[in-house]
Amino acid sequence: MSATAVCATGSCPTPSPSSAPRTALVTGASRGIGRAIARALAADGYRVLANWARSEDAARSLAAEITAAGGACTLVRANVGSPVGLAALVEAARAANRLDVLVHNAALGTFKPVLQVRPNQWQLTMSINVQALLELARGLADLLAASGGVVVSLTSHGGRRVLPNYGAVGVSKAALESLTRYLAAELAPRGVRVNALCAGWVDTDAVRAFPNHGELRAWVEQRVPMGRVAEPGDIADVVRLLVRPEARWITGQVIVADGGESLW
Repeated sequence: MSATAVCATGSCPTPSPSSAPRTALVTGASRGIGRAIARALAADGYRVLANWARSEDAARSLAAEITAAGGACTLVRANVGSPVGLAALVEAARAANRLDVLVHNAALGTFKPVLQVRPNQWQLTMSINVQALLELARGLADLLAASGGVVVSLTSHGGRRVLPNYGAVGVSKAALESLTRYLAAELAPRGVRVNALCAGWVDTDAVRAFPNHGELRAWVEQRVPMGRVAEPGDIADVVRLLVRPEARWITGQVIVADGGESLW
């Protein structure tokens, strides 16, 4: 998909979404939590714009699953860490002529002590985990406002506590939570809600990449009152709740869904 210039917030005519189906854009949708969110929103009747960057087979199987279940899914290959990729996502949403839900799930990080993180690794982590949300919100604010839309980003406990080898990602998640509050305040007058979802430990390929995965998982399992670690579907269901009209009075919040692990 080719990229187009992003229309500056407030400078474009407000689109009318009345004739278009409800639409959700999910970044990092091919695997893990993003995949579960895409499937859940499709099941709720949203046309899903599923973003992916590297996992083509996983992306195609996601689209096949959604369409086989009677849903609608458009795959959008784009690197959210680059201006070209972000422009492609904005273009895809504008081509759909409506955007009700924006879920920023895509994330990247290097797992090492923070003083060992190279400058390019730090910058890439911030670009994908934080700046991508800002640029997507900037480029899609009018579409979201036209539908009374909702923005949800995925964060983690590493944004509030020190976790081994999680420094770069943890700092980016802290910034993401702060950005959530600022976006919520600025977009609320336009009818757009913005929240973050702190998922705690979720059993995905990403967490299995931790160098001390086994040790961390055992530690978390001992702390979770619910007696298990989360599956991606547990988190997707919380996203479903946050985008529902019944959640209309929730904005600017970091919602913790961790099975009670953070109680201790």
